[in-house]
Amino acid sequence: MDENIRFLHDGPLSPIKRWGAKWSLWPVHLVTACCGVELAHAYACGYDGERLGSLNYGIARQTNLIIVEGAITRKMARVLKITWEQMPDPKFVIVMGACGLNGGLFWNGYNMVRPSDVVPVDYFIPGCPPTPEALLRAIRALQDKIMSGRADSTARFEKVDLRDLVQMPETPKLKRAPTPPLKITKAPPIKVDIPREVDWDGDEILSLINDKIGNYATGITVTGRGRIHARIPLERWRETASALSANFDHVRSVNVIDVPHEEKFIVEYTLSSYTDRTLTGVLLTIFTEVPREDPVIESLADIWPSADYMEREMYEFFGVWFDGNDWMGRKFLLAPDTPDYPLRKDFEVNKESYVIGRERR
Repeated sequence: MDENIRFLHDGPLSPIKRWGAKWSLWPVHLVTACCGVELAHAYACGYDGERLGSLNYGIARQTNLIIVEGAITRKMARVLKITWEQMPDPKFVIVMGACGLNGGLFWNGYNMVRPSDVVPVDYFIPGCPPTPEALLRAIRALQDKIMSGRADSTARFEKVDLRDLVQMPETPKLKRAPTPPLKITKAPPIKVDIPREVDWDGDEILSLINDKIGNYATGITVTGRGRIHARIPLERWRETASALSANFDHVRSVNVIDVPHEEKFIVEYTLSSYTDRTLTGVLLTIFTEVPREDPVIESLADIWPSADYMEREMYEFFGVWFDGNDWMGRKFLLAPDTPDYPLRKDFEVNKESYVIGRERR
């Protein structure tokens, strides 16, 4: 019997404590993913979860139940722990959804943490997504645990003797999973500036871009309607940005592509404009290549401040050093214990294992 249940069952006032806790479960819901929609449905007018003595609340210090809705990352695990520690006793935890159980779609992600490793969990609700009925069933199960002191599963399975229904062979053959064919193929080259024929009258814009950076770029390619890629040598990177800054006033995104079989990173900055009406529907991507062994590129955050945040992200994910950005060398987005540069393709993620014919360990 856990500490919170023991508290409710101790002392002469224990029947009143149990009755009060059962009918006043106020959950603070940690919405991290799509399971939050199912919780909203469970407490909306159709199912009316409040009629069971459970009402959502937003302040941790006035709640006694956490409903974890979805995936918990390393960084979110700290929030979950702090929320749990702020809540008064007795308190309980329900985890809903496949992501909360074992990571769900992200089971092998570098950043996933199981909620049960952070806080004590009373009930799990499987499913992707779990239904509103399943959540209310977990609420009732927790109420039963509060009253009885025992944590029982709500799933009941009948034992059926299949020998009367299916004709079994006298000597069953051991079936083994087939061995998959292993083929190693050469990795294809990575190209981000594949030209396409599009119905777009962009000659005037292409002429403008050529005037600005034609002497720097080794290739300017139309890749879609209003989409242009410009290949820039690394040594002309900053000159190119300075030349474009008068017409393109912000960076829409910064991206890094890891190409390990070519020993390089491709660094992309996608530019746009809010002020020049002729360019508001145009996305210009300037890109260059940096060596994978020593990935250093000049920061453009002083030219386009909107690039600052994204340069920090790319440094954390890939280890590309944006020279001139003061945040280099520090953790910004990820939790302190996250593996260094987790999106590099030489970072090996966890793999599921399957065992045939014996118990999985």
